[in-house]
Amino acid sequence: MDDWLTEWVNTLEKTMTEAVIQTAESIEAWTDNVVDHLDQQLEEAVLWSQERSDEVYQQLREVFPLDELSQDIDRTFDDWLEGLEFLLFDEESPDWGVSDPRENSDPFIHITYVYPSKTTHPACIGCQHYHGQRYDDTLLVCGMHPYGWDGENCPDWEGRF
Repeated sequence: MDDWLTEWVNTLEKTMTEAVIQTAESIEAWTDNVVDHLDQQLEEAVLWSQERSDEVYQQLREVFPLDELSQDIDRTFDDWLEGLEFLLFDEESPDWGVSDPRENSDPFIHITYVYPSKTTHPACIGCQHYHGQRYDDTLLVCGMHPYGWDGENCPDWEGRF
């Protein structure tokens, strides 16, 4: 009598296991399909946004001369677009930037960007080496002069273009 009961339980276990596996595979396929669709929609939105920002940028260049304001706008657009491109189009990091070395790995460190101005690091305005990231209370100005250049003309200054 135990043989048929054991056989019935084993058959029931096998059937349930196969059903669970089929359900999990169906859910995984559906999820992959949804993620692919959302990824495609997001890429299209980013490309549209980039085209619009390029149009706005060109209009701003026509209206404003290349002065400190337009250089700040240029740097802001470049930083914004560079971040989006890295997250969405970098083939080596399909995990959407989780392995980005520029990403703050410590959630308790607050990172902000400090723009050079006539009163704060004027020798760095328009320099391609300017880093300008403040990590909590510590500002890293650039690799050659971590605390900034004291004078008005830095010997390592190089323009962005």
